[in-house]
Amino acid sequence: MSGAVMVAAAAFLYLSPQLPSAESYRYVQLETPLRILTADKKLIDEIGIRRDPIPYESIPPMMLNAVIASEDPRFYSHPGVDIRGLLRGFYGFVRGINLGGGSTITMQLANNISFDDDNVYERKLKEIPFALRIQRELSKEEIITLYLNLIYFGSGADGINAAAYAYYGKPIWELDIHHFAMLTSVLPCPSPCNPIANPRRAETRRNVVLTKMYEQGMITRTQYQTAINTPDDARRHSRRIEVSAPYVAEMVRQELYRDYGEDIYRKGFEVTTTILSENQIAARSALTNGLENFYDKRHGYRGTEGHVSTPADTDPLPFYLEALEGYSTAGNQVPAVVSAVHDQSIQVVRADGNFLTINWDGLRWAAPFVDRGNAWPRPQNAAEIVEVGDIVRIKQEDSETWSLGQIPELQGAIVSVSPYNGDILALTGGYDFNVSQVNRAITPRPPGSGFKPFLYGTALENGYTPADTINDAPFARGDYRPRNFENNFIGPVTLRNALATSRNIPAVRLYDQLGSELVLPFAKRFGFQTENFPRNDLTIALGSQDVQPIEMAVAFATIANGGQKVDATLIKEIKTVDGLVPLPVQAVACGDSCESLAFDEMPAPQVVDPRITYIMASMMRSVIEEGSGRRVNREMNRQDLMGKTGTTNGPAELWFTGFNRDVSTSVFVGFDQPQPMGENEQGATVPVPIWIDYMSAVLDGKPESMLERPDGIVDRLVDKQTGKIARPGQANTMFELFMQENAPTQTETARPNTLEETDEAPTIETIF
Repeated sequence: MSGAVMVAAAAFLYLSPQLPSAESYRYVQLETPLRILTADKKLIDEIGIRRDPIPYESIPPMMLNAVIASEDPRFYSHPGVDIRGLLRGFYGFVRGINLGGGSTITMQLANNISFDDDNVYERKLKEIPFALRIQRELSKEEIITLYLNLIYFGSGADGINAAAYAYYGKPIWELDIHHFAMLTSVLPCPSPCNPIANPRRAETRRNVVLTKMYEQGMITRTQYQTAINTPDDARRHSRRIEVSAPYVAEMVRQELYRDYGEDIYRKGFEVTTTILSENQIAARSALTNGLENFYDKRHGYRGTEGHVSTPADTDPLPFYLEALEGYSTAGNQVPAVVSAVHDQSIQVVRADGNFLTINWDGLRWAAPFVDRGNAWPRPQNAAEIVEVGDIVRIKQEDSETWSLGQIPELQGAIVSVSPYNGDILALTGGYDFNVSQVNRAITPRPPGSGFKPFLYGTALENGYTPADTINDAPFARGDYRPRNFENNFIGPVTLRNALATSRNIPAVRLYDQLGSELVLPFAKRFGFQTENFPRNDLTIALGSQDVQPIEMAVAFATIANGGQKVDATLIKEIKTVDGLVPLPVQAVACGDSCESLAFDEMPAPQVVDPRITYIMASMMRSVIEEGSGRRVNREMNRQDLMGKTGTTNGPAELWFTGFNRDVSTSVFVGFDQPQPMGENEQGATVPVPIWIDYMSAVLDGKPESMLERPDGIVDRLVDKQTGKIARPGQANTMFELFMQENAPTQTETARPNTLEETDEAPTIETIF
């Protein structure tokens, strides 16, 4: 006996210096995940292990009973190590039977605090003296509180309160006895045994815990019977996410990971973004609904996603529900199985077992998809569309109405920024992040005619005026012969009208006159990476070179703020356990009021004469009033909106970027692998209505925010078609804007439009 004591004493003396200090476990750092918030402090995402520590007083007594009954019945009587339990476990090991491992709650806590890199035998040896030390340093209440806040419960949840939210969507104190037993039952094998990963196995283990609680007198027979007969209601709950912005969350995660590595997942990083929750909700809704309604449904039904065959003379419902387990909701599209087909209606069942009826109004759109330009014939009855057992998608139209749906193949993005400082107010990079993680908001694609404002801005900076004319007539450079979308020519046209109606040949002629040495540096000042653009390529005038939607939004924001270059900003504040992380000083377009800037702000550089951006904006107001953006004017009826559509060859990409003084928003749609979208599609058919849905929501109730007119601009009454000075009372006139030094003083104001013809050909195909 004395020999055993001496061996134990020697082991303790050897291991004691290797044990953590009391301070390290009394004040153990609880890992806290990266939290990403909107500017108004609503949760976008938590990334990392969830932990929501709570004090002893907040832990329900029945939760304590469940853990003690299952994990350590002698918790309150042993000194941190249960000798009887260890001997029983060793005896079971020798006999080859499972009699329990003999590990106490205190020993499990010791293991969770340290020893992660040790092998199993060394770790077990260290657990015993460490548990004894913990027992001397902490009370039983402190031990079990620390244990329940540290232990892993599966589904990415560390700690009992995080687990309660992960499985049941409630704090621990709102749960019942059967919940406590279920949470306790996952502790020995949290990943494979939890009620989401394996519901049947988890319920069996839960009932074992309830039996132990009953046998140890912790619950009454009535409580036991009630709990054991209660079906478990665990399901995967989001991390109390208040605003859905997964593309934003991933952008933040990537940026932080570059600087801080794995620490961002456990060191309590809390990032406040520039995202406004109302704007983000509106952007997600506008893009999701727009891709479905403004494009996908108009191009026909591509068919069902599968079929469930059921044996004759059996209830098909279990087969339907089992099949639906393999499908999840995407965007607005909920999976369902057709359970009945009538003449002009169908009945479907969802994964929750609820039956719904879809009437003809929700079915009539589903003409079979033929190709991007054809969907026919129009269905006459429901049986032409689906049959019983088909796995379909359905979409909720309102509180009572559902329609047949499908997941769009078309993708898109919305980026909305503040012209004042470049803050990203809303960003969504696709239809559904769970369907595709590609972020189209930062993926370069050709903008088509959306690039033309910067061509015309270059002209304004080099002495042209909106009233100058340029010839819309056949044009050729070698084999390159650009054409207009309408396949016609209208002769001399003012620069204002050429931009408003998005004529291609005048744009190419203008680019030919100005040259890449003027256009590309001008566009670069607005943030475009024009150093990567080819030189001497006339198709640049028509937006042939790739740009990002976020670049478009910022470039148009620079027009909106009077020519001050702001940078897209997503992160507003970073906090860690050590305090605030310093961030770069932010450039703001303060104009003449820069004296009142905050300490972390500086004046944005003036990259363009504000008179030029004001006239550019005025020309894009004509796009809204008379050109491809007329739907904006018709539906929003605001005088402070400007913008430009973009349509590329095919068309393979569609754009609309528009703004007022407070908000600049770019919308892009296209297939991830570029392909024609249908010959009748234009920027006006899909991006414009998406933009309207978003901007209508964020500008609702807000007064018009007009651009401030700078000094040095004068008005002249001109003929709208010719650009020449008009007489008072003359028909078809307008007041045109001119920089003072370029304002006409005589009746004839047209500048020469003849071009120097060369044999130089562009390098890539033109875009319309």
